[in-house]
Amino acid sequence: MIFGDTITILRPAIGRDRYGSDVLDYGAGTRTVVTGVCVQPRSSTEATSASRTTSDARSMVTTGWRIYTPAGMDLDVTPVDRIEWAGRTCEVVGEIARWPHPIRPGAVHHCEVDIEKVAG
Repeated sequence: MIFGDTITILRPAIGRDRYGSDVLDYGAGTRTVVTGVCVQPRSSTEATSASRTTSDARSMVTTGWRIYTPAGMDLDVTPVDRIEWAGRTCEVVGEIARWPHPIRPGAVHHCEVDIEKVAG
């Protein structure tokens, strides 16, 4: 089944630090479980950088996925949210693509959301 994945949207609570700047608190935020979506691989990159003071190399791997919703399903997700899926916590990348419905003006046909996880 193509739309058999379940994700959890982590929406942070927004607080203020002592300088008056916004601080995102994912631990105090809300969690919304969404079923019936499709998560597919998008991209993967690997980079290695050497430290200036040692000869140790550090690898960084960035892996991306795209979430698709079925026809008629809008997804309440923003660029500051995080997505939990398959034991991973991922960052939302960029804006959410809400495709217009071809028959119903103003309606959403489906959504596409890019997410990624950086390790290393």
